[in-house]
Amino acid sequence: MGGMRTEVRVDAGRLWGAGVATAAVAAFAGAVVFMFAEAIFDVGLRVRVGGEVRDLTVVPVLVIGFIAGVVATAVLHFFLQFVPRPTLFFGWLATLVLAASLLVPLSQPVRPEVKYWLCGMHVAVGLVIIALLLGIAPRVRFEGPARAESPDATGRLG
Repeated sequence: MGGMRTEVRVDAGRLWGAGVATAAVAAFAGAVVFMFAEAIFDVGLRVRVGGEVRDLTVVPVLVIGFIAGVVATAVLHFFLQFVPRPTLFFGWLATLVLAASLLVPLSQPVRPEVKYWLCGMHVAVGLVIIALLLGIAPRVRFEGPARAESPDATGRLG
């Protein structure tokens, strides 16, 4: 007494196109916060690397923001394909990851204002990723009746 089977299809090309664009926007969002801290508010952003404290440059901000966007796209792709209510699960996971990521700047042995700017970069990158990927998710996932298997040229179902 099974009902009609449904099939989930994800338009991977559109998802990954949007994911790469999201990663780029997220990277630049972090860079904009960095530039405001450095150029407008004259806060020298320093972070601990290994055992020493060094000046932060914009390159790692761009790279980490971009990587975060790509990783988030991969997680969303998995959720869209295999999880019921994928945007709910993705939204929760992404928000928890963003909250946990704030532990990194807050644990740095630097002045409080530097910690706040570093947190601002994390929040900017995270919010861009969450908002843009949740916005595209419903437009790349389709549910419908499972396609009937049809015989191939050799007469076998496949």
